Amino acid sequence: MTFGLFWLAVLGGAFYLIRRRMATGAAAATAATAAADPMAKAQSILAERFARGEIDEDEYLLRMSALRNGG
Repeated sequence: MTFGLFWLAVLGGAFYLIRRRMATGAAAATAATAAADPMAKAQSILAERFARGEIDEDEYLLRMSALRNGG
């Protein structure tokens, strides 16, 4: 009985670690993609400024439109 619980705990721990590693890898891949794309980085910075309250909604929309339209 105890031996079976031990292996159940080992398998559960392995499953947890694998899932955690996969989630971390996906986040790193997303960050690398954003870093490689200047447009994505600019949009991310703009969204962060809006979220912090540095710019209002009108300015956010105006600047996001300018980014999308290239001007």
